[in-house]
Amino acid sequence: MIYLDLALRGGAIALMALLALLLWQAPIGREGRLSVSAVALTEGAFLIDTAAMAIDHGPIAQGTLTVLASFSPAAVTWLIVTIFLDAPGRRWPWITASLVTSAAHYIDAVLWGTIPLCAAMAMLLFGGLVGLSLWSTRDDLVECRCHARPGFAIAIAGLALFSTTSESTTLLEAASGMLAILQSASTLIVTMVFAAWLLQPEASRWPGVVPPARATPDPAKAAFSDPSLIARIQAAMSADIWREEGLTIGALAERLAVPEHRLRSAINKGLGYRNFSSFINQARIKAACTTLSDPTQMNVSVLEVAYEVGFASVGPFNRAFRDATGQSPTEYRRASMASAFADSEKTSSISVNMH
Repeated sequence: MIYLDLALRGGAIALMALLALLLWQAPIGREGRLSVSAVALTEGAFLIDTAAMAIDHGPIAQGTLTVLASFSPAAVTWLIVTIFLDAPGRRWPWITASLVTSAAHYIDAVLWGTIPLCAAMAMLLFGGLVGLSLWSTRDDLVECRCHARPGFAIAIAGLALFSTTSESTTLLEAASGMLAILQSASTLIVTMVFAAWLLQPEASRWPGVVPPARATPDPAKAAFSDPSLIARIQAAMSADIWREEGLTIGALAERLAVPEHRLRSAINKGLGYRNFSSFINQARIKAACTTLSDPTQMNVSVLEVAYEVGFASVGPFNRAFRDATGQSPTEYRRASMASAFADSEKTSSISVNMH
């Protein structure tokens, strides 16, 4: 039984390493490659560290394995938010929470003093990730991600939660070999399914900029053709439907009298947007930029601008604006006013010199 467990662990480690290597040649963003590599490294260390057969790795190697295994929650979190959250600014709270959980897990592994706290933190983190993956489906326009979300989130987060809590509570050390085999077998199965899903030729599974020289055409996108629906969507946007507060893809589908899945496909494959928020916000931010750069509207507050373009509060407006422009609305207005003043001074100077 011990050798079966070792064989399963070895297979899972080899498959994760191979997947990580293959993705460095795939047309995906660097963050996607790094997140998979981080999961392969930390989960591989965990599988070695918790193997049923006791092996003396030496103090340095054992310390390295403990550190890497402890940061498995951070790596898994990074992978999930990289796949399912397209806006980088929205990932950092989750990554920060996962780093705190991983640090507590490491302290627990070294000092054995925070077992209940570590397990509780892991449960909150991975439970939150499952909720995030399911909740954010309503905004997702990428069909393959929508279909994969429930199973992927539950499998990855559930496996990571089992691994983290079992190590924190020494469950694997105290239990029979069957539990260890269950852990290694489930890790191998999840890795195989994830690899089969990820290595599909469709590049839209991952966020991030794809280098043009290495990009491959998406057959589904090339085959998409629904010009009448695209025209209706664009007409609705021209009529400022995006100014409606709380507009959802379901509400837009009802307004256009089309099935929601058809509208998702049109916006994604026909117009090139990965999520509904980015599609709506591009119009909102463009209008906000016009208002913020207008010297005659200097007295209009940022909150008023946010309401005017369809945001329910200033917080989401600030985040969306910074994601789109790299600046806060106040910074953008200040820079626009400074540029306008400089242009005015330059024009005045030229006029004086001509006379």
